Amino acid sequence: MIGNDTLVIRHCIPIVGPSPSDGTPPAPRLRMGVEVRQITFCVRGEASPTLANIALDGLEAVLADRFGRTERRNDRYRVRVVRFADDFIITGISKELLEKQVKPCVEVFLAERGLQLSPEKTRITHISEGFDFLGQNVRRYGITLLTKPSAKNVKTFLDKVRETIRVNRSAKQETLIELLNPMIRGWVSYHRHVVAKKTYKMVDGHIWRALWRWARRRHPTKSCIWVRQKYFRTLGQRHWSFATQTRRDNGESRTLARLYASDTRIVRHVGVKSDANPFDPAWDSYFAQRKNARMLERLQDLSFPKRLWQQQEGKCPGCDQLIDEGDRWVIQPVIPFKDGGTRLATNLKLLDSSCQRPFRIASGKFSASDNRVPAP
Repeated sequence: MIGNDTLVIRHCIPIVGPSPSDGTPPAPRLRMGVEVRQITFCVRGEASPTLANIALDGLEAVLADRFGRTERRNDRYRVRVVRFADDFIITGISKELLEKQVKPCVEVFLAERGLQLSPEKTRITHISEGFDFLGQNVRRYGITLLTKPSAKNVKTFLDKVRETIRVNRSAKQETLIELLNPMIRGWVSYHRHVVAKKTYKMVDGHIWRALWRWARRRHPTKSCIWVRQKYFRTLGQRHWSFATQTRRDNGESRTLARLYASDTRIVRHVGVKSDANPFDPAWDSYFAQRKNARMLERLQDLSFPKRLWQQQEGKCPGCDQLIDEGDRWVIQPVIPFKDGGTRLATNLKLLDSSCQRPFRIASGKFSASDNRVPAP
């Protein structure tokens, strides 16, 4: 349950110390016999999230000691902590509780570690007004709590797309599509667990208009009909797909089209059990079930690969490892098609992309001209 008010804290910053230009390192501090040096200038580096987790470890325990560790005792205050690196939110029953008790407690905790709250990014807001956290907006509408892509995150993404289109105004259509598709795929994958369908459709509209301007600018003397026929195609039920004909590495013709965000299905995220430990062998079966569920979701619209994956019990016959959602895979014939191999499931195997050649060599039937069906 989320309390009525929320303390939103983003980017704890170090207490002001000596500048790197001074050439003098921060003075060491002794704590329980261990020398600790203040880390003052580590922002947006690869080590920053790890250092933030180390520095903020124990915040939940401090608040639990202050407001109660059990659900029954803490129900009076409803103080909960959600943290990701140096961004975290704390919920509470009232604004007065957060201002007069929770925030001072957090400030004392951070001061012991040479940190302080970022004033411009720390605020207390009611849940009905909503707040942004990790690129998403959390807000209660009546009795319904919804999480959506934040307006700032959407604007940043569209600005990046428009800048990519602007910089590549003289590039080939194929090149532009290959630049845009990974950006679109990554952004929609991040938000596919929240309420984002309307946002996806809105984003598709903005991208289409930017591509239409890109196409019109390249041919200012041509008619709209001519531009449409050159850069847009009818694919399925969609008559204005930004697409072009290209060739694969083996010379086969293919249609390369811009991805649509609205084609991504919204799949609700299933939370991990609080006591689950991925390093404990006792939980191996639990995490394997989660991986299997995500892989089945990925193969939902691919009936034949799904059938092969289930026949193989989710394992690659080449390395005997699980093929999960993040892996690239190929469908490889055991007996090559040129040698009379069929396209039946009994002659096809779903392999991890890195295992296809070792698998063919091990079976003694490898040939450079062997056919394979690549993953989508």
